[in-house]
Amino acid sequence: MALTFDDTQAAALLEALGLPPETMDIDLILATAADLAAQAAGMNPEKPSTVAAAARKAGLETIDAASLAALKHDAQEGRAMAAAAKQQKIEAAVDEALRLGKIAPSRRKHWIMLCTNDEGMLAELAAVPNETAVPLTEIGHSTEPADDHADTGRWFY
Repeated sequence: MALTFDDTQAAALLEALGLPPETMDIDLILATAADLAAQAAGMNPEKPSTVAAAARKAGLETIDAASLAALKHDAQEGRAMAAAAKQQKIEAAVDEALRLGKIAPSRRKHWIMLCTNDEGMLAELAAVPNETAVPLTEIGHSTEPADDHADTGRWFY
């Protein structure tokens, strides 16, 4: 019985064998197929060394379940620590803005939520001039005796 392949089938066979598409040597194709069949026959998928060798060939690493679980746990803790550090940075920036009078204390939660959802808002918060919402320096205070209005009898002037 003779096998015949059309061009598409022949290209698929050469690709599956890992040969260049322009290969025309029938003996090379048969030898490659025989070699791959011998390799496959020698492989026992039940043996860990066979699985590890196949994984390395594909550019992968094998790892036991306990190590994988430890890595996943450590990665989760790392993500939690990064999120906590980010939140702490945001709260420190908002508290500093409060201290400088950039925002009113009643807007603290609002600014924390804004900066948590969009870290670009930290730059906007830093750009707000000091004492915008809450003046912290004295204005209108005088210690001059000429400014004393005690003789007028008015409390407010």
